[in-house]
Amino acid sequence: MKYINSNLLSHPDRLLEKHTSQVIKLANKFYSNLPINNEILKDILTIITFSHDIGKSTQFFQEYISINKSLKNKPETKHAHLGGIIGLYLTDRYLKSKNIDNPFLISLSYILPKRHHSNLKDFLNDLFIEEEDIKILQNQINSIDKEKFKIFLQNIEIYDKNLINFSFEEIDFQHIKQTLRKIKRFIRKLKDEKSIDCYINTVLIFSLLLDADKSDVGIKIDKNILFKEIQIKPDIVDNFVKNLSYGKNEIINLRKKAYQEVSEKEIDVNQKIYTLTLPTGLGKTLISLKTALKIAEKVEKEKGINLKIIYCLPFLSIIEQNFNVFEKVLKENNINPDTSILLKHHHLTGFSYKSMDDEFEYDTSRVLIEGWNSKIITTTFLQFFYSLIGNKNKMLRKFHRFTNSVIILDEIQSIPHKYWLLLKEVLSHLAEKFNFYIILSTATQPMIFEENQYFELASKDYFKHIDRYDVFINKTQQTIEEFYSNLNIKDNKTYLFIMNTVNSAKMLYEFLKKDFKDEIIFLSTHIIPKERLKRIKELKSHKKRIAVSTQLVEAGVDIDFDIVYRDFAPFDSLNQSAGRCNREGKKEKGNFYIIKLFDNKNNRFYSSYIYDSVLINATDEILEKKIYSEKEFIGLVSKYFEKIKQIKSDKASLDMLEMLYTLRFSAEREKDKIKSIEDFVLIKEDYYKEDVFIEIDNEAKKVWKEYSEIWKIQDLFERKKAFDSIKSDFYKFVVSVPIKDNPPPIENNFYFVPYENIDEYYDLETGFKVKGGLFFSF
Repeated sequence: MKYINSNLLSHPDRLLEKHTSQVIKLANKFYSNLPINNEILKDILTIITFSHDIGKSTQFFQEYISINKSLKNKPETKHAHLGGIIGLYLTDRYLKSKNIDNPFLISLSYILPKRHHSNLKDFLNDLFIEEEDIKILQNQINSIDKEKFKIFLQNIEIYDKNLINFSFEEIDFQHIKQTLRKIKRFIRKLKDEKSIDCYINTVLIFSLLLDADKSDVGIKIDKNILFKEIQIKPDIVDNFVKNLSYGKNEIINLRKKAYQEVSEKEIDVNQKIYTLTLPTGLGKTLISLKTALKIAEKVEKEKGINLKIIYCLPFLSIIEQNFNVFEKVLKENNINPDTSILLKHHHLTGFSYKSMDDEFEYDTSRVLIEGWNSKIITTTFLQFFYSLIGNKNKMLRKFHRFTNSVIILDEIQSIPHKYWLLLKEVLSHLAEKFNFYIILSTATQPMIFEENQYFELASKDYFKHIDRYDVFINKTQQTIEEFYSNLNIKDNKTYLFIMNTVNSAKMLYEFLKKDFKDEIIFLSTHIIPKERLKRIKELKSHKKRIAVSTQLVEAGVDIDFDIVYRDFAPFDSLNQSAGRCNREGKKEKGNFYIIKLFDNKNNRFYSSYIYDSVLINATDEILEKKIYSEKEFIGLVSKYFEKIKQIKSDKASLDMLEMLYTLRFSAEREKDKIKSIEDFVLIKEDYYKEDVFIEIDNEAKKVWKEYSEIWKIQDLFERKKAFDSIKSDFYKFVVSVPIKDNPPPIENNFYFVPYENIDEYYDLETGFKVKGGLFFSF
């Protein structure tokens, strides 16, 4: 049959039948890679992908896309709701033909096309259609050129035309309303079933739709790149480790022993959850990478499935550090670490995707990077967990990438206890249903899973053989001035002071720099990232011997000091801080001091500004002695987490699970209350903080000038595209700080401190000048 063009457009340069056919094809190919054998779900996915843009066949949309852009905001020009109506009708018809009664699947076919350009909302409230909506939908249907639509249907490339063949005359809005009411009755009953199956299936199908839709429009090259399979042998890590020049001491011997022990462990593909619990400094990054590659190799051999490796960390600073390690491992083995093999993704990364010496243009790069099209992905906890539990369109697109993957969660103790139960339920579910493997890596392993659920990769012996520092505990409250007056800084020692707030860190720094001006360095997030990374490098290379910092250096940052002082904090934080003391074990035993600093002005401990009092009290209770050896101190980890498990409530997890059961993706927000899935907040955001650009040097001047030129671009998409090209450089000069009492001027819609006004807003040593009496962490 000769192909006849329907002349219906989905995008300015794309025919609607071509786009629809390609989205169906891509979504089905993604689906075929999933460990699911469910033909019904596959057919529903096909209906959803067919329906999602069908509203673009209206005369209103066709005029807008080809002739009159001013029609954009006209209600009849919107296409998603009509797509939802067609999805509902076709799925209802299909399920009846199969004698299946499943209101949930019908709800997906209505809501997912309806929301494919927005975030998911509360299903119960989204299953509605008002008389005004029906009028708009009827106007849209009446405007459709029936002949063009008939040609469009004929041109759709699909494995079963019976799924999609229909005419608009078949749509009965009264029946649609009755069906929606039936679905709502079903959704109301989900609360009693206490199952997250519906949530998982919702975000999985939504993810497949979003990724297929964005990939078709955004990728301007052969789309087979989406399905590129890459095998990397685990022995690449062995080759890298062999060539490391370690030297010799007890810690290095333990590091080699741990690597050898874990490397020799047999992998059982039926075991999905692993823990890697080792003291700081024993090489967990390389060991976890080796283990992940071993799992991938075994699954490939036994199941013929190619696994991704997704390495997740809590802080941006250690993402750079670990990404560089992975890059070195690949290069050492003559593997070109292009983006198809190794990808770094967080909210500040730019969009440059390279594969086999080809660098793709912006649209393709962005789609490939945001879709995690790579063998090894290094990313943040925020990217991972908000793609796992959330309602945001942009985040949920990645959800299907979690199937057929090994997830390494490094520094897992950073997850708040209130979400342990929630994560246990969701992660266990994925591990049970999909080829989803997890490695929890830390020196302080929280009790998220039951003992029979996970396999510990390393023996506990390593904790018995470490003796790098002694812990001294002074619970006497003292002001910063009193603490400083009693300090005895020795000439031949290096010192790290970790404080609980930026304010207290600045106060101590001001005291110390009077005597040690050329030997001291200050760290906090109030300092621009470019300078912060420079200072961390200086500490690593021992150019400065005294550092005052906030918790910024607490976990993962590879720095080493003879003596560490830490203001009182929850035990897991204390333990992580201790890991900066004589980390390499190359010197004589270090000293780790725990102190209690008191703010006389406000009559409270500095720890109270940022930490939960329950965690502080639990820590106080388990620290019964005044002096501990390293192994005694680390031995308190399980005691601490056991106590936390007993005294901390699971209410936040239980509330959030109820939101997952009932598909309540969003709702009106209430402070400190979980009302919907949208209220899942991993790290409590500082709502009082704003981003401020600091024009600190010539490079900053150049970047700001580029940004100012970008702001002149009228087209919003082109402006965003141009900004993305400089984003990583731009944010090297941005601090996120409270500005209520010291707001800098706004230029080009951004808070901006010009070079000539630096002294008014920014101190070159301690960063942004916060006025007022507030206290801030980090």
